[in-house]
Amino acid sequence: MSMPQGYPPLPAAPVRRRAHLPTGAAAAALAGCTAIALVWFVFANVLIGGTFDRWSGAVWLNVVSGLVSALVLVVPAGFLLARHRWAAWTLFGLCLVCLVGIVAVPMPPGTSFGHHLDFVLGFHKSNGVPIGLAAIFAFLTAIAAAVSATVRPSGR
Repeated sequence: MSMPQGYPPLPAAPVRRRAHLPTGAAAAALAGCTAIALVWFVFANVLIGGTFDRWSGAVWLNVVSGLVSALVLVVPAGFLLARHRWAAWTLFGLCLVCLVGIVAVPMPPGTSFGHHLDFVLGFHKSNGVPIGLAAIFAFLTAIAAAVSATVRPSGR
């Protein structure tokens, strides 16, 4: 569009960067895998815990935190499929928090860190397999989300 003489040119509209679609889709799929592993961990703890009145504090913590974490991870994954950069950074941060929560926070008193890591990444018991998978998928999701937010799309 041409402007009449004497008028200043219109300022260019700011370019809004979007998340990279292929890596964003991979991050969303990995976030879905993380959520599935967390729900599997919840079901394993429900089966181990027995009836509700006999659940220990650790079982309650595992069930509630697993369900909340799975739900919280799925929401930014959906927005990431719409190519929002904030969703990629949010998913990155949530996966790091989830990973720290899996590895460091729920250590029972008197348990060494090495023994706890052996449980998380050792795939020993029925609830060790899903929490190990959740930790691995959370790490991979964080990497894919960070790449999705930082990679510039190709200029076609």
